[in-house]
Amino acid sequence: MATPKSAQLQSPVDRNLQNVVLGDLLFQPWNQSIYPEDLVAKDTERLYVCRWCFRYTCDADIFDQHRKACEHRTTPPGTKVYDHGGYAVWEVDGQDYKLFGQNLSLFAKLFLDHKTVFFDVATFLYYILTFTDPDDHESYHVLGFFSKEKLSWDANNLACILIFPPYQHKQLGKLLMGVSYKLSGWDSNGGPIGGPEKPLSELGHKSYVRFWAERIARFLLRGKPTNSSLDPVQQKPNSTPKGSRKRPPRETMTVEELGLGTGMLTEDVITALKSMGLFDPQATPKKRKSNRTGSGEDPTPPGQTVTIQKSDVWDWAQAHHLVWEDPVCESGFEGLWPPVIASEEESHRDALEED
Repeated sequence: MATPKSAQLQSPVDRNLQNVVLGDLLFQPWNQSIYPEDLVAKDTERLYVCRWCFRYTCDADIFDQHRKACEHRTTPPGTKVYDHGGYAVWEVDGQDYKLFGQNLSLFAKLFLDHKTVFFDVATFLYYILTFTDPDDHESYHVLGFFSKEKLSWDANNLACILIFPPYQHKQLGKLLMGVSYKLSGWDSNGGPIGGPEKPLSELGHKSYVRFWAERIARFLLRGKPTNSSLDPVQQKPNSTPKGSRKRPPRETMTVEELGLGTGMLTEDVITALKSMGLFDPQATPKKRKSNRTGSGEDPTPPGQTVTIQKSDVWDWAQAHHLVWEDPVCESGFEGLWPPVIASEEESHRDALEED
């Protein structure tokens, strides 16, 4: 099987890979990648990729031999951080598994047109999504992944994300997005606020806007994502009867408060509210009007107050067939993440016992 350390590489414009085999699935790549040209020739008809470690070859016999001996065929690399309903997420440190990170990045480039790291993987964490068939516990499938910089000056909780083509349109992207927020501590009070690395691709923007909108709708109609005891709303919130002079029930908050409640950047909150048709900011005080720039729209102040009518949120939820359950199950993290760190007293007691 090939490694990405081979000397000469072809530029993406020169590559022309026809088909890729991932495990036993055959499909076409969307973009070019820069596999070493001495290992993957131009106009290659079929590239075989291990579904567990992503090492690659053009030789079917070598591919079969590797599948029988792959060191990751029974257990993925890294540490399991989430496990629920057969789906699991594993944290893989690019520093500890450089070859895995490089091979995964090369494969991912076939379906991503930007934001892909090939060789400098040591500064990234990779979170791979796996599914284990309950009838076949000895094998698993890698369905996709997201990567994250270990140190992000922009507080990005995700660098790039991909669900492999055979497994798309199954709401798995939302699962990975939810895990990225949870692992970053966005659901905790007082935690840092962040989001995916910008700019997003056209498809990524569309996916995230829907994810953000659903997250906001659940928060406004059910409460915080961490409050799993809340039942879904069964009835539309009361609205003002026709002919009544009473104002309809509304909730007023700042975009910062909504961001803290959902673990989202204020700019992402605003983007989602606008997509839902729910962005109804209160008038900007006159003393702020002097800060207008000469052209373009003014950025919404972080403390901007918005007024939201819950019946409108309900209407949006019904029109877009909102799934009330969060894509991430809170119990999937119990006992798995964050790691349990022994107290100093426990560590001292263990040391005495060893002596």
